[in-house]
Amino acid sequence: MADPHAALTEIFGFDHFRPGQQEAVEGALAGRDVLLVMPTGAGKSLCYQLPALLRDDLSIVVSPLVSLMLDQVESLERRVGGKVALINAQQDAATNREVLERARDGELRLLYVAPERFASPGFLEALKEVEIGCFVVDEAHCVSQWGHDFRPDYFRLGDAARWLGADSIFASTATATPQVARDIAERLGLDDPVSVATGFDRPNLTFAVAPSKSSSHARAQLASALATPEARPAIVYAGTRKQTAEVASNLAADLGIKVVAYHAGLDREKRAKIQRSFMDGSVDVVVATNAFGMGVDKADVRTVVHVSVPQSIEAWYQEAGRAGRDGAPARALLLAQNKDKGLHVFFIERSEVDEAELDRVAKRIFASSPDGRYDAEIGELGSNPDQVRAIVGHLARAGVLSPSPAPTDRQIGRIDGAYDGRARSLCQTSAKQATKARWAAYRSVWHFVETPSCRRVAVLGHFGDRDRDAAPLVVPCCDVCNPESIADVVSVEVRATKKGAPSRGRSLAPRAALADSSELDEAIIDLVASAHPQLGRTRAVQVLRGGRSKVIATNHYDELEHYGAFGDLHADDVLGRVDALLADGRIVSSGGRFPKLQSPASQGARR
Repeated sequence: MADPHAALTEIFGFDHFRPGQQEAVEGALAGRDVLLVMPTGAGKSLCYQLPALLRDDLSIVVSPLVSLMLDQVESLERRVGGKVALINAQQDAATNREVLERARDGELRLLYVAPERFASPGFLEALKEVEIGCFVVDEAHCVSQWGHDFRPDYFRLGDAARWLGADSIFASTATATPQVARDIAERLGLDDPVSVATGFDRPNLTFAVAPSKSSSHARAQLASALATPEARPAIVYAGTRKQTAEVASNLAADLGIKVVAYHAGLDREKRAKIQRSFMDGSVDVVVATNAFGMGVDKADVRTVVHVSVPQSIEAWYQEAGRAGRDGAPARALLLAQNKDKGLHVFFIERSEVDEAELDRVAKRIFASSPDGRYDAEIGELGSNPDQVRAIVGHLARAGVLSPSPAPTDRQIGRIDGAYDGRARSLCQTSAKQATKARWAAYRSVWHFVETPSCRRVAVLGHFGDRDRDAAPLVVPCCDVCNPESIADVVSVEVRATKKGAPSRGRSLAPRAALADSSELDEAIIDLVASAHPQLGRTRAVQVLRGGRSKVIATNHYDELEHYGAFGDLHADDVLGRVDALLADGRIVSSGGRFPKLQSPASQGARR
C-alpha cells in the first residue's frame, strides 16, 4: 500500500498532516470504523479522500449537500482525473448509469451519492457486485435525532453499508456534542471505531453576540459591522428566503456595494452563478439561508453574521466556522432579537405530532399505495407540511416506509412494513424524542445568547471540549471578555419604535432559570404598561410566549422587551399568573365586551 505521507504531498500538495488527520487516515487504511469530529475548515474531507485514493476498492461518500459533492468531485478530478464521480438527481439517467458502469468496471475509487439513493433497491443491487471499501457518512450528525440537522433518510445507512459488504464505515461531522457522537456510533453500528476529536476551538475567530432592539436596529448594526473593506468578504445568514432578499437590498443601499441574496428557491443556474461570483471575489457579500456555504471552500471570509438566532448552537457554530479558514483574524457575529424566540417556539410547536394526526397520515399513505408504493401531494396527507414530513420520518424510523427523492410538495416512497401497534408505539416514542431534542436545543442556544460569560468557553463546553489546553488566541476572544471587539456594533443608536418611543435597553439581558413566578410577574406588569394598543389576557400570553399572528406583527408587539421571553412555559401557566395578578390588583381589567389589561395607575387617572 502506498505511503500516506507521500500521497499527501503528491496528491494534495501538503507537507504534513493537520492534527487528527493522520490518525483518521491510518484507521481508514487499516479497515477500521472511524468516528471523526473535526471543526469546519480543519480538513475533514482529506481524512477519507486520501485513504480512498490509496485503496484498490471503491469508497462511497454519502452526503446530503449537492454543492459539497460537486465542489469535491471537481477538485479531485483536477488532482486524480478519472477516479472520482458522483450520482445525483441533477444528472440525467444516462449519465448516472454510465457512472455505475465505471464503478463496476473498477475505474473509480470515490463515488459520491445522496442518502436517498439507498432507498432504491435497484441502486443497491447495481452496487452489490462492486467491492466496497470505506462507506463514508459525511455530515453524520444528520443520523442523530439529537443533531441539529436530523434527516430520516440517514436512518438506514448503516444497514446499507453492511448489506453492500463495506469493509468499514467512516462517520464524519463538524458539530457533534458528546451525546450526538454516541448516538451516531450507535445508529450506524460502528464497531470499536477509531474516535478522533480534534477540539472545537478556532483561535483566530472572535465570537460576538449583540442584542438588537428591533429590525431597524439590526439593519443599522449589520451595516456598521460590514462598513469597512477589512470586514469583507462576508456571509450574512438570514432565517428565511424572504429575509435574505430584504437584508441584501437594505445592505446594498446602506453600504453602496453589490450584495446578492442566495437561497434554495433560486434556480440551479442562478445559485451556481452567485456562488462563483462570491468565490472569485466579484461579489464581497452574500446574504443567504443555510443552503449556502456547505462545501464552499472560500478561505478568506473575514466576517460571518447571523441576523437571526439559529435553532441550535451546533447550527450557528457550523456556519460561523466558515469565517477565517485561512487562519487570519475573522469575526463571527450574532445579532439577536427577542422575536427570534417566538419564531423558534412557533416551529417547534408546528412540528409536534399528536397521535390522531399520526394515524391519519399513516392511513392516507397506505390508502394511496395499493401496489406497495406511495406518491402523494403533501396537502393530501395533512394540512401542516412540516408535521407531515416529520411523521414520514417517524414512519421511516419505525421501518414502515422508505422515502424516495421527491419534490418539496410531494411524498414518494415504498411501504416496507405494517402500521400496527408496534409501529405506532415506535413512532410515538420517536416523536417525543424529537420534541425533547428541539426544546433542549432551544434552551441551549438561548442560554448561550443571554448569558454574559465567555462565548468561547460556552461553545467549547457545549461540545464537551473542556479539558484541552487552550491554543493562544490571535484575536480578541469575544464580546464578553473583550467588549471593544464589537464597539462598532453596540455603539449603533437604537432607533425609535412605534409612536416614537425609544426601545428599552434590556431586551436580551441575562436571566436565571425561572425558579418562581416573580420574574414572570414583573414581565406581565411591564408588558401591560408598555403595550400600545392595550392587550387582553390571551393576547398578553401570546406575546410573552412569542406567538406569531397578524395582530402581533401589525401592532409591533414583537418588538416589545418581553416578547418571546417565556416561550418555554405552557400557556396555561402564563395565563394563570395573569389571572393571579388581576386577583391581587397589581394589574386591572378595563371591563366591557372586549376587556383590556391596564396598570392600576393608568385606570385611576382616566377616572
